[in-house]
Amino acid sequence: MIVVEGVTVEVDGQVILRPVSFEVADGAVLAVVGPSGSGKSTLLGCVSGLMVPSAGTVEVAGRAMGGGEARRARLRREHLGVVFQDADLLDELDIVENVALPLIFAGRGRAEAMELAVAALAAVGCESLARARPGTLSGGEAQRVAVARALTVPGRAIVADEPTAALDRRNALAVGALVVDNARVQGSATLIATHDLELAEMCDEVLDLRAVEVGAA
Repeated sequence: MIVVEGVTVEVDGQVILRPVSFEVADGAVLAVVGPSGSGKSTLLGCVSGLMVPSAGTVEVAGRAMGGGEARRARLRREHLGVVFQDADLLDELDIVENVALPLIFAGRGRAEAMELAVAALAAVGCESLARARPGTLSGGEAQRVAVARALTVPGRAIVADEPTAALDRRNALAVGALVVDNARVQGSATLIATHDLELAEMCDEVLDLRAVEVGAA
């Protein structure tokens, strides 16, 4: 479960994110919508521990996302899959190594990490790309791999920041469906920031930051 209570962000006296509270249950998907500048990426940064809110608290899988940078990074590795708009794959590694890398950093043995990475690639229809290099992939393929990387540990919470923004319509819908379907199958609490109304409609609830309230999708 993801629990956000009164999270606010201010920078130099300017409010970047107004106080917001919500919960995302295991297996549920919450879409965060709003115009550019409304605080979607800021909110997801706080949930993922990449940012520290000015006020309020975040819990992921029953653990407070707080403390120093090292602790937040450990919690992110162990309990949170993150998908960004940019797939952010490492060119010096092949695709299966890119997917396995977070698992290795989290302490899994290389053989186990590679096995889990292959399974994750199969889940998103990219098993044939396992030994390809990132530079040979299309935008849609790269984003599918990024989703696979986030899904390597079953049951973890997922945060996806504009995961379909750089994709064409067909690939956007396919990648969005992958993230949503994973929540249903694996029971992962999932938070998606998006401008894509079709993706938002796939989700269970919508948080519109213009109103800072949760309503049915």
